[in-house]
Amino acid sequence: MNSFSARTVLAGTGILLAGSLLFAPKLFSSGPEKKTPGDAPGAGAPRAAAPGAADNRVASDLYVIRATIIDDALQTTGTLNASQEVDLVSEVPRKLTGILVREGSTVRQGALLFKLDDADLLARKKKLQLQEKLAVLDEKRFRELLATESVNQQEYDQVLTHLQVLQAEIEAVNVDLAKTEIRAPFSGKVGLKKVDIGAYVTPSTVLTTLHDVSRLEIRFTVPERYASIVQVGQPIRFQTETSNLPFEARVTAVEPKTDLHTRSLLVKAMTSGVSGKLVAGTSAKIEVPVHRTGDGILIPTQALVPTPQGYAVIVLKQGLAAQRDVKTGNRTKRLVQILDGLSIGDTVVTTNLLRIAPGVPVKAATIE
Repeated sequence: MNSFSARTVLAGTGILLAGSLLFAPKLFSSGPEKKTPGDAPGAGAPRAAAPGAADNRVASDLYVIRATIIDDALQTTGTLNASQEVDLVSEVPRKLTGILVREGSTVRQGALLFKLDDADLLARKKKLQLQEKLAVLDEKRFRELLATESVNQQEYDQVLTHLQVLQAEIEAVNVDLAKTEIRAPFSGKVGLKKVDIGAYVTPSTVLTTLHDVSRLEIRFTVPERYASIVQVGQPIRFQTETSNLPFEARVTAVEPKTDLHTRSLLVKAMTSGVSGKLVAGTSAKIEVPVHRTGDGILIPTQALVPTPQGYAVIVLKQGLAAQRDVKTGNRTKRLVQILDGLSIGDTVVTTNLLRIAPGVPVKAATIE
């Protein structure tokens, strides 16, 4: 029992001595502890590169503002109409006996289009012509007798008046006969027929339509504040849904007063040389020039940054981004007019806008 306790004490004393020797250098060392590179915090992360070794600028497309001629234009809509159009009807109630025109064909002024029954009128005219022939002979005989005073003036006047009445009746029949022929009142394009041969037509029956599409008329309205700007002879531009080509027209008439309900002014313009390219009755998107600027500013629409106050753009100053509030004007799908906030010569950032904040360095990917 005593020998076992002695061995235990000696073993414990040995462990204490070994521990003291292990920690002795640190306990009695008077100088600071030296750290190896592996002991430094973050030793596994890459070291910071020397200045100039890495480019942290954001690459963006740039747009340099230059003076541009801008035509400020009023945007409105209108309708294309034939310069002349009419519903063709009969002046008299009669049976239709002939259709002498093809649907959709182009006819000249005075061309015969429809024929109505005229048998009774022709018979009446023939009767009157025979009576006229006899009356002419009577007038000649009585004139000769009057010269020899074989008849008095009253008898001669009665014969002459009878002849003149017959001639007037023949002229009336000719007028009625002319009404049985429906002719083109002007050159144009015939529409679809509304009746067939044998139909009994009246003045309320539309036979077909006729349109002069050699020139088209555009009617549109402008707000009253532009009433003094729109003048007769002023050119306008327009496009339609049936064609992507731009067309031009000139103002031919302006209503003398504005509409009291809409506070707008009715304007009429005419096109020329567009036969076959445009369709009457279609709508048109119209641009009316109101002002021309020789030093206007246009930038790509993608450069605009929405803000609570409106819009802003990112400009480049000495390699750093800066934000400017701008006032916009007219715009298209690609460009927008800047009325205030930018100057000619400024450089605008157009791409990577979400990565750029004021003060961020920017480099040019492309310059336009």
